[in-house]
Amino acid sequence: MIAVITGANAGLGFQISLALARAGATVVMACRSDERAEQAQASLAAQVPGANLATLRLDVSEPASIREFSDQFAERFGRIDLLVNNAGIVGAPLSRNSAGQELHMATNYLGAFALTGRLLPLFNGEGGARIVNVGSLAHRFGQLDFDDIHWERRRYGEWRAYAQSKLATMAFTLELERRLRANGNGVTALAAHPGFAATEIGNNNALLNPGNALGKWFRERVILPRIPTPAAAARPILHAARDDAVRGGDYYGPGGWLEIAGHPAPARVKRAARDVGTGRRLWDLSEAMTGVSYLSDL
Repeated sequence: MIAVITGANAGLGFQISLALARAGATVVMACRSDERAEQAQASLAAQVPGANLATLRLDVSEPASIREFSDQFAERFGRIDLLVNNAGIVGAPLSRNSAGQELHMATNYLGAFALTGRLLPLFNGEGGARIVNVGSLAHRFGQLDFDDIHWERRRYGEWRAYAQSKLATMAFTLELERRLRANGNGVTALAAHPGFAATEIGNNNALLNPGNALGKWFRERVILPRIPTPAAAARPILHAARDDAVRGGDYYGPGGWLEIAGHPAPARVKRAARDVGTGRRLWDLSEAMTGVSYLSDL
C-alpha cells in the first residue's frame, strides 16, 4: 500500500503515519516544512525500523505547491492506494493565500479538493483504494455563504471561517463519493473526525489558550486532562482508512459523550452537508476556484 498523509509531521498526521508504517505501508509524508518533515521521518524510522517512508514538500493552501507535489509524486511513485487529507488550520486571523482565498477555506478544503483531483488518476481503482477527509465537530455549526465564501464583505470570524471550511469538507466528501459511484470508479471516499485532540494546533492557538489566570486554571485542571492524546484521537481516522467494514460516504468519530472522545463510531453529519444541490454547487465553485476539474460529467 502507498499512502499519502498531508500534514504528517505532527499531531494526528504523525500518528496516522506511524500506525500505517507499522502496518507495512509505504508512507509519503506531505508536509509544508522540509525541516520538520525530516525530523518527523527520523522519529518514525526510529520507532519503526525498516519502515518505508518518504517526504515530499506540500503546502495545501497554495495551488502551485499542490501542482508541484502531484507531479513529483506521480514521477516518483506512479500510483496511490490511500490519501488522507489531514492538513489544516484552526482559528487563524484573517489572511489569504497567493490566489486571494481565505486561508481556512484554502487550507482545510480547497487544497484537499485540488490534491484529490490531481492524484485521482493514480489511484488503484480495482478495489480497496480510499480517500479519507479529516472533518471536525465544528462542521455542524458551519454555514456555507456561496456569495462571500472568502470573507470579502462579511465581518470575519475565526471560528465561523473554520466551521465553514469543515462544512465544505463534509459536503465535498459526500459529493465525491456520489460522483465516484456514478462514474463506476472503485475508489471509496469517506470522512472521520478526531473529536478533541491535544495537538499542536490547539496548544499553539491563542483562541484556545486564555490569558487570564482563571481561564488558564480551568484549561489546565479541567479541560486538558479530558482531551485525548493525538494517538487516541487518530483512531477514528485510522478506522476509516483501514477497516474492511466501512463504506463510501461513511463518517466516523469518537463514540463517547458528544463525540469528544472514545472508540470509533458513526458520527453525526449536518443535514446541509448531505444536500445534493449544495454538493453540486460547491463542486462547481471549487473547480472554478482551483482550476482543477474532475468527475465533472454529471
